[in-house]
Amino acid sequence: MIPNFKLNPENPISKKLIELGIIDFDSACEYVKTIPIGRNTSRNNFTLIFDENKGTCSTKHALLNQIAEENNQNDIELMFGIYLISPETHPLLTNLFKEKGLINLPESHCFLRYNGKRYDFTSQNNLLNLIESKIVREQKIEPNQVGEWKEKIHQDYLMRWLKRKPELTISLEEIWKIREECQQLLNY
Repeated sequence: MIPNFKLNPENPISKKLIELGIIDFDSACEYVKTIPIGRNTSRNNFTLIFDENKGTCSTKHALLNQIAEENNQNDIELMFGIYLISPETHPLLTNLFKEKGLINLPESHCFLRYNGKRYDFTSQNNLLNLIESKIVREQKIEPNQVGEWKEKIHQDYLMRWLKRKPELTISLEEIWKIREECQQLLNY
């Protein structure tokens, strides 16, 4: 389990949480899980979660990782993973994948890792239960990398994936659009 620790009011994000009545990391994780899923107006500013009352897997986990870092809990890592999303992992996508002639496609997900174990605080439903066996790449990132950098790495992976799939006569722009359709269907 991820260690619980008291939040230090001398740290800016911890102070904001303490003002909301959240005094330790476990409570911060529970708070983040209850925030609705939705894209913030800036993917690069994870503190918008407070003002906009929404966040993605990226901004939510970047916020939690920043809380851990500012409280000297450096063993809690922010991870960027790519997994193969499919009707198997998300049955709601069955018709879309059938219509587009796809079996799966690489999607990204951010989460925390501690002592080699993955933790997901995106919502009350632990997405890792569905996707963990489908993760094909993961790497440690910094909170400031959840915006443009993460998107660039994801698109780079998609380009290389498309090159390994010559039977798919589809461009990066088209696959990115399909990915966005998946996000809309799943209310991400």
